[in-house]
Amino acid sequence: MLKLKLLHNAPRRLFILLILTGILLATFIVPIAEAAEDRVRVGLVLGGGGARGIAHVGVLKILEELRIPIDCIAGTSMGSIIGGLYASGMTPEQMEKALMKIDWPAAFKDGPPRPDLPFRTKQEQRIVINAQVGLGRDGVQLPKGLLEGQNLLLLLEELSLPAASVRDFDKLRIPYRAVATDLATGEPVVLGSGELAKAMRASMSIPSALAPVELEGKILVDGGVSNNLPIDVVRKLCRPDVVIAVDVGAPLAPASELTSVLSVTNQLTTILTVRNVIEQVKTLGKKDILITPDLHDVSSIDFDRSSEAMRFGVIAAQGQQSTLSRLSVSPSAYLAYQTALPPAPNAAERPVIDFVRISNKTHLADQVIEQQLDIQPGDRLDPEKLHRNLNEIYGMGNFQRVNYTLVEEHDQIGLIVETVPRDVGTDRLQFGLFLGANLKGDSEFDISAAYTMTEINSLGGQWRNFLQLGGNLALISDFYQPLDADQEYFLNPYLRYEQYNLNLLNEAYGENTSFRVDRAEMGLLAGRNLERWGRVVLGLRYGSGRNDLRFGQPSPDYEGNFTDGGYSLSWEADTLDNIDFPTSGYAGNLTFRESLTALGADRNLSTLNFEFAHAYTWGKYSVIPRVRLAGRTSGDMGIENLFFLGGFLNLSGYQSGQISGEYAALGELIYMYRLDSASSAFTIPIYAGGSLEVGGAWNDYDDISTDSLIPAGSLFLGVDTPLGPFYFAGGLAEGGNASMYMLLGKLF
Repeated sequence: MLKLKLLHNAPRRLFILLILTGILLATFIVPIAEAAEDRVRVGLVLGGGGARGIAHVGVLKILEELRIPIDCIAGTSMGSIIGGLYASGMTPEQMEKALMKIDWPAAFKDGPPRPDLPFRTKQEQRIVINAQVGLGRDGVQLPKGLLEGQNLLLLLEELSLPAASVRDFDKLRIPYRAVATDLATGEPVVLGSGELAKAMRASMSIPSALAPVELEGKILVDGGVSNNLPIDVVRKLCRPDVVIAVDVGAPLAPASELTSVLSVTNQLTTILTVRNVIEQVKTLGKKDILITPDLHDVSSIDFDRSSEAMRFGVIAAQGQQSTLSRLSVSPSAYLAYQTALPPAPNAAERPVIDFVRISNKTHLADQVIEQQLDIQPGDRLDPEKLHRNLNEIYGMGNFQRVNYTLVEEHDQIGLIVETVPRDVGTDRLQFGLFLGANLKGDSEFDISAAYTMTEINSLGGQWRNFLQLGGNLALISDFYQPLDADQEYFLNPYLRYEQYNLNLLNEAYGENTSFRVDRAEMGLLAGRNLERWGRVVLGLRYGSGRNDLRFGQPSPDYEGNFTDGGYSLSWEADTLDNIDFPTSGYAGNLTFRESLTALGADRNLSTLNFEFAHAYTWGKYSVIPRVRLAGRTSGDMGIENLFFLGGFLNLSGYQSGQISGEYAALGELIYMYRLDSASSAFTIPIYAGGSLEVGGAWNDYDDISTDSLIPAGSLFLGVDTPLGPFYFAGGLAEGGNASMYMLLGKLF
């Protein structure tokens, strides 16, 4: 009976218990509910503007100080990057620290620093310029942008790494959208899913400067072209009560400043963004807030002025503090807002990689790519090391893009390395140029082209054909074949034909004698690459040629046919950061060559040549000591094998090749001062400098002495143009030998 009574009262007791529990829960829930119901919903719009967009970080700082909850974010170009990072959980303080560490000139270049390039590519840079076009069945194919944006994408992947596994942008800490432009239609494209880094990169595809990004079957360029201040996007995203829009676009220039082709072109681009911004601003209501930072003279490429841009953003937001304060909530309500958001990822925590997969769309074997990676299953992800590996792969020259994705499969974290083949095809055409002149009436002009067929086989075989026309004629065909997946060993057979002028100074008469050397050679090089800094090479060769007198004193000893056959052994190194104006690293080679009658030479001869240069830099100042020692170690030497000095930075003041002998020595100290900013992106470096030089050439070992050394020097102005280094220089050497130079072409 008692048992039945208890059971009968159980529903009433349960009802009372639920009421008490509800009252207790309401004590904690009501403040959060009130915070959600009482406050207005805020949508944040961050516009594009290149480096000017870094001002957004300053605005975000003030919004957080004022405790203004943000319910959704939409951004374009740099606004999409700042907005995407903030939506993923990065704080303004963390963004500021990250931006201060970025090497902006490197971020807006493609591929690795030059020391990390394959050694064969470094050699190629000594004869051709970096610009290249593709050749395919459809003819010549030009790149879609000056830069692919490889380094920019890797930078964005590193910054957004904590949110790498999020594919739905609604599931970020704050719902987010990036805006790009469909190149085919000109219409804006709103990106709300996929890889966050790729979405941000697509939104910042500056037309002509950065190549478009292909996503979901569309070719996307910078969102600023169609919607630089996407107010309409944020309204659809979270239907905010109030929109905060931050416009950092550059204003139109006045007519007085439209004085050049560059300024007119920039004005036309600005007109596109200004017009669509005006249309978006017209949709703002009375409650909405427009912030337009006064960025003074900070331009869209002044990334080295990030701290100034952030400060201007802070000033602009503080200037509207009274208006913004209407959106502020109490500390407890703001805490409740932050607590209700998805948890912020731990930026310091790096995942352990359980498996590595290659997504390779080129003809190279997957093993070739795997061998370049320094990460194995079970390793903790190191973004900096991984990015260097991926850039080294990109530097092989076979890829349009090399990037990575983190995936989760069966409770395991995987690293997917994706390689995309070059848009312009596997075959490439490159050009070289050398133009030299002086006030003595001497001039030299050489133009060259290299046609390279790549990915001939799965190990990356290359067949390159090189043609040079001008004062010097050359035709070279070589086949470079790596022998293993890690690209360590190689074979390199070649054929070479060349003609060049050889000038000898008759010191007794003060007259020049000139010969035309005509020679052909075939050979085989076998070697080992020493990582990317150097290589050792064993070579076999056979060739023949003829020396014909052009003018001067006839000499039966020098004229006529010759043959050559022998071997060579060389050690080569190159870690210079720039082939034209080096500021760090070194380059050197030590080569022993021997000609043997047993291998077809008409005389026995052995020579040794050593060259070395090292660059040191302090701020804008660079010093480059160089040394060269060369000579015959045994046998007899024909004029076609003499060592030459003369020309700019090679006993400046003398003409190229004017000093010759069976032994040669050169020591010099080159000084350079950079005239423009070394920390700015998209700049053309300009240098002023000079050199102190001493050297000489001798035909007899016993003639070598310090008294016979020739002092020389130069002063120059140099510009590192896209076509190659341009120098305007003057040189002076002992004996009143002086020259003025205008040079366009490779030197180091």
